Amino acid sequence: MDTVMPIKRLGRSIPRIFAAFFLLACSVPAIRAQRNESAAPQSASANFETLAKSAAAAREAGRTEEAIRDYQRAVEFRPGWEEGWWYLGTMRYDSDQFAAAIPAFQKIVQLDPKLGPAWNLLGLCEFEARDFTNARAHLEKGQALGGADDPEISRVATYHLALLLIRGAEFERASTMLASAFGTVQMSAQIKLPLGLALLRVPLLPEEIDPSRDALVHAAGETASAWAQNGPPKAIEEFQAMLKNYAGTPYLHYAYGVALASAKRDEEALDQQREEVKISPQSALPQIETSVLKLRLGRLEESLRAAEEAVRLAPDASAAHRALSQSLQALGKNEKAAEELKAAESLAPEKPHPDKRIAVWYVNHSPPAPAEPGESSRAAGKATNDTASGFEELSRRAAESQAAGNVDASIESYQQALRFRPEWDDGRWNLAMLYFSTAHYPEAIAALKYRVERKPDDGTAWAVMGLCDFEMKNYDNALIHLRRGQALGFGGSAESVRLAKYRLGILLERSGEFENAMELLAPEASKGPLAKEMQFVLGMALLRMARLPEDVEAEQKHLVETAGEIAVLLEASKYDEAFPKFQALLKEYPRAPFLHYAYGTARAALSQYQEAETRMREEIRISPASELPFVRLAGIALRQHRAADALPPAQRAVNLAPDSAEAHYVLGRTFLELGQNESAVRELETAEKFAPGSPEIHFNLAKAYAKAKRPEKAEQERATFVRLNALAEQQRSLHGNQSYEGPRDANDFSVTRAEPAKTTAPPH
Repeated sequence: MDTVMPIKRLGRSIPRIFAAFFLLACSVPAIRAQRNESAAPQSASANFETLAKSAAAAREAGRTEEAIRDYQRAVEFRPGWEEGWWYLGTMRYDSDQFAAAIPAFQKIVQLDPKLGPAWNLLGLCEFEARDFTNARAHLEKGQALGGADDPEISRVATYHLALLLIRGAEFERASTMLASAFGTVQMSAQIKLPLGLALLRVPLLPEEIDPSRDALVHAAGETASAWAQNGPPKAIEEFQAMLKNYAGTPYLHYAYGVALASAKRDEEALDQQREEVKISPQSALPQIETSVLKLRLGRLEESLRAAEEAVRLAPDASAAHRALSQSLQALGKNEKAAEELKAAESLAPEKPHPDKRIAVWYVNHSPPAPAEPGESSRAAGKATNDTASGFEELSRRAAESQAAGNVDASIESYQQALRFRPEWDDGRWNLAMLYFSTAHYPEAIAALKYRVERKPDDGTAWAVMGLCDFEMKNYDNALIHLRRGQALGFGGSAESVRLAKYRLGILLERSGEFENAMELLAPEASKGPLAKEMQFVLGMALLRMARLPEDVEAEQKHLVETAGEIAVLLEASKYDEAFPKFQALLKEYPRAPFLHYAYGTARAALSQYQEAETRMREEIRISPASELPFVRLAGIALRQHRAADALPPAQRAVNLAPDSAEAHYVLGRTFLELGQNESAVRELETAEKFAPGSPEIHFNLAKAYAKAKRPEKAEQERATFVRLNALAEQQRSLHGNQSYEGPRDANDFSVTRAEPAKTTAPPH
């Protein structure tokens, strides 16, 4: 599953690729020394050399604060020492001292204005310091100069620049930038999030979004990434799914209409723009798109009316005047068309036209952060001792009432205390827990929003928010928030952690992530609280029922319960107990979808291939539209070195599920066994696109490249396999799971800071 991680900075160290420039950079002090020697006293030169050596030794030994201090003193002796400024800036950056790092990078770009990575790092520091105006200008400068010497800094700078473009309502440019930089890989949730904001035309940074909108933005990100990577046809499917849940969302119909127009489905595109006009009557965008579409369809007068309306709504929009010019020219009104074209050109480049209501609709309306002490004093008039004593009295009363079980009195006291001190994190947390325990879920979410805004890495807070979402039947948001909580780490009592896992398992199963649900719940379902409930969900996952437990029909409950018992036995490798239960169920429910498939998969795990094949062929009769039994049949044939027999089911699997990593993987392996190396490369490359985190795909792709006489590509894939396989082994060791048999949709690509490492030398 995607792991959602906070995206705030590049890495705990500047990327190691700069080490390639180390020898060249080390020549900088000598050059600077020669330049300044005649003007500097001998004692100053000696002091500089001593400090430079001391700083380098401290840096290499990991004594960061000592190194920073010596570099600072050294550059005071020799302000033109570019290497010293570089280390000073990067070490402060590594230490999260962003404001303090800014002057160092400013000095570097003054000394070497064409050094793109320095401009990028300056912009990233300013972004962290929330100086967004300068951050954008300097990231733009860094991108213009290029960062070929350091692709990682360039990649992260591109991401943050795209965020600032979105904040400035330059949505199309941000989307193009992200698609260009990240569209060749399976996009992580971190990249999909800003793409979703751009699609919905939300001029906010990700951390400013109200958590209640997370599911909507997440769905928009999935749609936008499908568009960026696979073009309009795939995006159209995603839009159709989104509109079932979010039909009234501003600019969703507009974006869907643009996708339809890109696919030459103009009449349908017009329908979507009409819907958008109803939702966003003050926006010129759907009118501009309507004008273009009607012009393309030959409805010239209608095109003109739409363009005129667009100009009325946005008289300073270059695109509106351009659309009007095109409509007038099509009608033969050349003089007026020329006037409008001139107006369009005078307004170019297009200025952003943010819809003011959108930011209000999406922004997190948590209580405002407390002002600085001086500002608080000015705002409140006089700060008195009564304020402090009032807070202390209320906080004491709240704690006493909570301990005594007087919930209502405790809630009231916490609320009053928080009016005195809104930044009181413990009090707000206690208030949220009181609301949660008394089933006041909307109130709990309101308190938790403030908590996660101040402490975004608090996994327990995200998990409790997800539990509140679940109780309110806001299942899409619940899945996102529980997943985020799991990624950051669930806290609390063992019972509360089990509850969070149980709810997350339900939501994973509901969304069709059956393997992930089983992996999460199977180790927990043999005993303890909620064991029976977890077993029921496991039974649903085994039978691939994508629904909630309460939606299972009464006549299927025995089937699901027994399937859950089987799943627990399989988790414990108790096949001798599981198989008789399978056989009894198959007699009772011979047409149950995916029961034969589950039994055949278990048989294949024990190399009982004949029985496994029989079960897969039975499953094909019951579920002919599913690729899964075909994938499994092909895999069984490959295990027995019968590549020719594997080919037909593998090809059928790809036809049924062209977006399935497993289907392309097994077909690629089949071609590899048959000696059809170029076909193997093509299928395995496609599989890698859908599941870039699969070690097995990279291993087989390396073999395919080698056989296709592409040794450099083969070596790259071997290196990727070694890295991913090590990670997979860690996961197997952690979870005690040795059952992995093929690719899973995984994602190891993220825009985060790297792990700590020695600060590297500057480029030059």
